[in-house]
Amino acid sequence: MTSSQAPTFFERYFELLDGPDPYSSLELVAEDVEFSIQWAADDSRKSSQFLGGLAELRGFVDAGDMEGWAHYVVHSGASGDVEFALGETRWDSGERIGTFLAVAELDESGRMRRYMVARSPALAFPTER
Repeated sequence: MTSSQAPTFFERYFELLDGPDPYSSLELVAEDVEFSIQWAADDSRKSSQFLGGLAELRGFVDAGDMEGWAHYVVHSGASGDVEFALGETRWDSGERIGTFLAVAELDESGRMRRYMVARSPALAFPTER
């Protein structure tokens, strides 16, 4: 992102989620949100899926250990009210933890109505823009 571009939805969302008050990210989420988070902890074939609405997303934030790492959006795009982000989770040292692909449908207020994200440490993409 250059200084003349406004932050994308996911840049704003992950900045809040990774910040001192992760619950502030929920201000960007619609009351009737539906989500699916696909999560692989390692490079095995095993993964977990987390599903739900706003209460379950809050629970996911509750369970998250956000100490020492953050989300970095590497590439992003939009098509109408749908936004996409390819990014990495990285330790504060800069070392990559995993790669994620996120998509959100935004409502008329610009809040996330549908959300799907997949994360895996098994595959990395070039980070140069």
